[in-house]
Formats: sequence, structure tokens, C-alpha cells
Amino acid sequence: MIDKNLDLLFKSIKPINRVKKIGIDSALNEILAENVMVEKNLPSFDNAALDGYAFNYSDKNSDIKIVGTIYTGDKNIYTLGKNEAYRIMTGAMMPKNSDTIVEFEKAIVKDDILKIDSSIKKNNAYRYTGEEVKRGETLLVKGELLTAAKIMFLASQGINEVTIYEKPKIASFSSGDEIIEPWEKASEYEIYNANSSGIQAILKNSNFKSSYKGIIKDTYESTLNALRNSGDYDVIITSGGASKGDHDFMKECLLELGYEEIFSHINVRPGKPTGVYKKDSKLVFILPGNPMAAFLIAFLIVVPALKQISGQNISNHKKIVARFDGNINLKEQRSNLVLGVYKDGKFKTINNNKFGSGMIKPLVVANALYVSKVGESKLEDGRLLEIIMLY
Repeated sequence: MIDKNLDLLFKSIKPINRVKKIGIDSALNEILAENVMVEKNLPSFDNAALDGYAFNYSDKNSDIKIVGTIYTGDKNIYTLGKNEAYRIMTGAMMPKNSDTIVEFEKAIVKDDILKIDSSIKKNNAYRYTGEEVKRGETLLVKGELLTAAKIMFLASQGINEVTIYEKPKIASFSSGDEIIEPWEKASEYEIYNANSSGIQAILKNSNFKSSYKGIIKDTYESTLNALRNSGDYDVIITSGGASKGDHDFMKECLLELGYEEIFSHINVRPGKPTGVYKKDSKLVFILPGNPMAAFLIAFLIVVPALKQISGQNISNHKKIVARFDGNINLKEQRSNLVLGVYKDGKFKTINNNKFGSGMIKPLVVANALYVSKVGESKLEDGRLLEIIMLY
């Protein structure tokens, strides 16, 4: 069911397509906005992969005379004669007519005569021009997340600047008269606002920043004003106000402001009272008020949507295969979010998946999640499942 909602959401939204050029030293975890082509062969010349002796493999059964040394950075061109070898350092240019290196540790040398150990294979430690990437090939693809390794790849091409997609501007709220902020003092009958901190942490973990705008009180006017005053943001995320209670005004206010509904609920537990609305390129996510439900829906729905509108070419969470450890029954008329611990190839539920959507501790204990399909009534011991890692 989650996948169907994501498909509906992905069909309804488009990337923001705001781009800017930045230096690669600031590009970690940004999204590439254009293809990057290889400008320089890598390696750019035939070179040694380790310290040793460069020789021609056809001479392996002969006495080979060592005629000199080639150091890294030496731009001179050297050529081997018959039964000749050069000492060579890692990264140095290979001499003409050579095709193999024997490392110092395996070299048999006496009086500048080299004998080759029978274990040495042809082309050993020889790095060929362009064997990694060749000029004119695609180095990186539009929509890729720029990791540390990819930034190193860019630098290897002499590329110091890249064009990236700007991240969406995100505003987050909580709603409800019963909640107060963690930095305030709660009475016995008040509830600390845990949702906003959890949601912001989820977003940050996925390389998104949000501006926390506070708690919306349970009145029509407060809700309308909060939404109206957030017009500069691409995405608004609220928790609470999505159910059918007398004081849940989110949907009514959004429709008045010209938003259209993508969906108003998800057939899943926990997380059913989840709504998503759009107006032009703007998105509003109304998440459940219960902490566990808000946390899991932010992880499963909001994060993939943010990746989609940010231009990232991989939006969905990656799944791994695990063997189920245990036996539990499921409500088959809906999808069930099954929290558990993945270890040594096995996935085991927490307390047989018996917990309330207002709880937080199971989220602390769990490191993985299984999303059941509608019509699935049980999970049996030993069954292979596709699970999503939370951490």
C-alpha cells in the first residue's frame, strides 16, 4: 500500500529544477543537475601500480639486466631493449616495450640481474591508459547523490565546480493544544512535542534541512494563518490535524488556500491519517499526531518525495532480503508496518509487533522495518522478506 501511495505521489509531483553552481568542496550530499563527461583518461598514461621492476613478459625465462630507475613524475620516455628491465616506482610512467611488473618483494636480483619468479603473471601491476575511464565517456549522471568518492572522481578530472539542484525549502510544524516544547516545563497533563525533533532528525539524516515554525493551536484561524504565512516554502510538514476530530482543520484550510488533495489517508498501521496536498509546485504533508506513526510516515513517504522533487534519480528506500525469525499474525485488510531487529541475516520483530502508534521506545530498539501487503495475514518462521533498514 505504501508503494501505491508513493507511485501516486511521484506521478503528481515534479522536481523543483532550481540549480546553482558550487565548488566541489561544498558539494557533498548534493544532487548533480547535469551529466559530467570524462575529460581526461584515467589513468592518463600507462603506469606502475606498485614499486618493482618493469620488464617484457616474453623475457621471463632469461637473465634480465636492470638498466636504470624510473621515478614518479619523471616525464622522460624510456624504452626497453631485449632482456632489459627498469626499477620503477608506483605511479611512474611505464617504459616502452614493457608489459609486466614484478614487485620488489618477489624479485630475484643479484649483481643487477633480474630473474622472474614463476608465480608472476603477464600484465601484473600494469595500469593501462584509460582502463578506469576514457575521454568522452560519462563520468557521473544527472540526479546522482554526490558522495565523497564521487567528489574525488570529479577532482581526478580537474573539475572544481559542478551544477547541482537546490534543495527544497522546508517548513515544519506540530499542531495541538495538548503539546508543549521540550525546552518548556510540562505539567502532569501536558505532552512534550517529540514529533518535530524526530521528523527534523529524519530529514537531516537524508541530507535535508527544515525550519521549525512552532506549534499550531487547534483553531481554524491559527491553522489558516500558519499555512498562509509559509508561502515562501516549497514543502510544509505538519504532524497532527490529519484525523477526523472536531479540531482538525488542516484539510479545510488547505482547500481554502487552493491546494488539491493527492490522498487523504493511507491504508496502513500505524500511519493511516496521512494526507498530502499540492498547489503548483508546493507540497504539504499532514502526518499523524502519534509519534511512532509520524516518524515512520516521515521516513517512508516524506523522504522519498523530497528526493523526487530534489531531482535525485533514486528515490525509494533500498530493500534487503532477510529470513524471518518467529511467527506473527497480521491484519490482512491493511498494510502493517512491522518493526524489528535485523542481525546475521535474520529479521525478528519487537514484542511480536504488539505496540501502540503513540509509543517511541520500539523505534529506539528497531533497526529495520517490514511493510506487509494488503491481504497478508501472517509471517511464518523462515520466510524470506524484503525489509528496509532504518539505520
